[in-house]
Amino acid sequence: MTGHDLGDLYSRDELERMFGSVGENVSVNRSVIFYSPKRIALGSDVRIDCFGLISAGAEGIEFGDHVHISSYCCLIGSGGKIQLESFTGLASRSTLYTATDDFSEGFMTGPTIPDKYRNVRTGDVVLRKHAVVGCGSVVLPGVTIGLAATVGALSLVSKSVPEFAIVAGNPLRIIGQRNRRILDFEKELLAEKGAKPPPLPGESTA
Repeated sequence: MTGHDLGDLYSRDELERMFGSVGENVSVNRSVIFYSPKRIALGSDVRIDCFGLISAGAEGIEFGDHVHISSYCCLIGSGGKIQLESFTGLASRSTLYTATDDFSEGFMTGPTIPDKYRNVRTGDVVLRKHAVVGCGSVVLPGVTIGLAATVGALSLVSKSVPEFAIVAGNPLRIIGQRNRRILDFEKELLAEKGAKPPPLPGESTA
């Protein structure tokens, strides 16, 4: 941050040098810390706010279009791929993990311990289109948050979330359903931009 204000953004040239790929209209605050940014692919209309940490493992991190990462979020991809499909968002202080220590059977924990003394559970983390994770929530390895599903604030997400479900708490529970009209709004927005929405799973491409 030396020589820059906290509100400063990376230039287009800097983004192209940093990341594996970059779409159009991308806004990244300079205070965000990146590890292995060449393994990170950014779509278009992506905004990453201040003071976050984004660490890509061997599987990489993939951002779709119209993705927003709010301030103080952490994406830790040391054990699998993180995929944020288009129109997804993380509210402030959300954290995504692709690896976690299981110490229930007496195993030791922490990165300074040799692997033979640890029991690490790994898995991809996927947010399907329009999925939203609320403030302060934690998403654990192997979780898929379904199409247009919403996670309430301060939730622990240790299992996959069905599409359009509104979930919250610890233990996580379904507290409502999201309106499917969001898909109509998506079509309207993309029509205004002259783009065609990709088909949903099972839809015909004809």
